[in-house]
Amino acid sequence: MFGKGKNKEVFPRAGRVIFMKKDPGYGRIEVRECIENNALIRLLLVDDVRESAANMEEGRHYDLVFKYTKDFTIALERRPDIRNVLLLGGAGFSFPKYFISSVPEGHIDVVECNPLMFELAMKYFYLDELYREFDLNETRRMDVFLEDANDYLRRTDRTYDLIINDAYVSNRMDSDLLKDRQVRRIRECLNPGGVYMINLITAIRGAEATPGILEYEILNKHFRNTDMFACKSEMGALERQNMILVGTDGTWK
Repeated sequence: MFGKGKNKEVFPRAGRVIFMKKDPGYGRIEVRECIENNALIRLLLVDDVRESAANMEEGRHYDLVFKYTKDFTIALERRPDIRNVLLLGGAGFSFPKYFISSVPEGHIDVVECNPLMFELAMKYFYLDELYREFDLNETRRMDVFLEDANDYLRRTDRTYDLIINDAYVSNRMDSDLLKDRQVRRIRECLNPGGVYMINLITAIRGAEATPGILEYEILNKHFRNTDMFACKSEMGALERQNMILVGTDGTWK
């Protein structure tokens, strides 16, 4: 099937680990290539947990691969006036690549605590290509801050139309960002009617649903309108999965 043309060069690489490093205090970091849904993709993993991905097909390097990252774009669909975005947790920079390539007037700030993630995004996940294609060093449509997200929120005076919290190390989220005082601070960093979105690993019901229930209550306390939905509706309500939580003082549904 893959014996001719371009596929002959590309598909035999599937399953190859092209980078591996044990990062003290962070975990085992790998970059691996594999075939999913008949496409060759590049994965960024921390302790075998998927942190980010990129489609390796020419012309599709900025496509979103994971379902939960695609769900972040719901905010862009419902609020086409969104221009200024803050992403907490850059990893392979999949959402920034999509945003810069899809919203011509948009600006995004990305906060990533591990400088190695930025280096890997540049080398293996086509972030260097994005910089060249959209002349980001000149236009400054994206600013990257290599620091702890909590520190950034404490010191920044910037405000945003959309803030996305995807600050994970492996499957462990930065729990400080979920606390009441930080949600209050995040709300202060939103422009009037701005949207706050969280990617949270939780279940809908049962013993594994506690993180989602607690965080939803905090959002309900600070925002007029809240929402929570599963990224994979086919999964059982008792199973842990990526859930998107939303808080806004503007309209949502």
